[in-house]
Amino acid sequence: MVTRRPTRWRPPMLWVLTALLSTGCTMLHQTPTAAPTSRAAPSATPRPEARDILLAQQFDMDMEGAGPVSCGNDLHQLTRGRPDDHPRVWVTAGEDATGASNAVAAGLGEESRLCLHGFPPGGPITVTIKAGGRTYTTTVQPVAELTAAPSAMDDLFNGRPMEVEDVGDGLLESGFWHFLPSEPALTDIARSGRFTVAARSGDVRAESEVPLRLPRGAAAVEGWERNHQLAVYGYPAGARVPIGLYRPEDRADGRVAVLQREVGRVVMPRHRVAIFTVPPDVFRTISAEPADDENPACLSVADLASCAT
Repeated sequence: MVTRRPTRWRPPMLWVLTALLSTGCTMLHQTPTAAPTSRAAPSATPRPEARDILLAQQFDMDMEGAGPVSCGNDLHQLTRGRPDDHPRVWVTAGEDATGASNAVAAGLGEESRLCLHGFPPGGPITVTIKAGGRTYTTTVQPVAELTAAPSAMDDLFNGRPMEVEDVGDGLLESGFWHFLPSEPALTDIARSGRFTVAARSGDVRAESEVPLRLPRGAAAVEGWERNHQLAVYGYPAGARVPIGLYRPEDRADGRVAVLQREVGRVVMPRHRVAIFTVPPDVFRTISAEPADDENPACLSVADLASCAT
């Protein structure tokens, strides 16, 4: 059973080993500092005009995230509050954590849902995603109550079946997951800035273009335990973005992450998504069980108030 979250919530730390990453990252209470130079090679050759970004020496980890992800709220916006039985399908990330836009969109690395309206609540529905000339197909099964929330970050792109719950008024809603397609879909969607989602069940069909939001963030790529890859996204093209090793500390005024050292950099390509492969020694450090007197080490990227362990 999936428990719905309250209207305001505090996101968990990014638990990379379970591939569930919190992405409502807040850019507050950070003290920039020049981090030690890393021996790790960047992911691309920087251009002369590339801009260096500094890591925070420490940051607060108990920040509020984005608002709730609600298909119902989106439907009200899409129909302008008027009754409408027109079949619809879309992917949503809810409110923009930065407040820059209220458009219905999918946010890379953000908590997301699959939404359908006007489809029969009984039989299976075939959902197709098109991105970069490639097609990804998922079987969706309407249920009275969800038995489990989607868990893989590349759901809708991995071919695994998905449940959607009948929430009334012709609206079907999936559980939530953090939207981060695996390659090559990740690069395809980032380059185009959108993707097409279509659904059909018998004679009922719907299709829509879903814009992609690129907040600043970092999240483990699906299969992290094998590939040790972190996706870094949303920074300006050409920026040199550092990845830092941090150690969380519990203090009287809250929980903070303190910089230990820089472990590498990525240079942001034009489509603003880069993949960083964590060096073996760093991966061993963050995946090791912490001692009784310390918090687990974690990774973070410049300007973020969240950490990956």
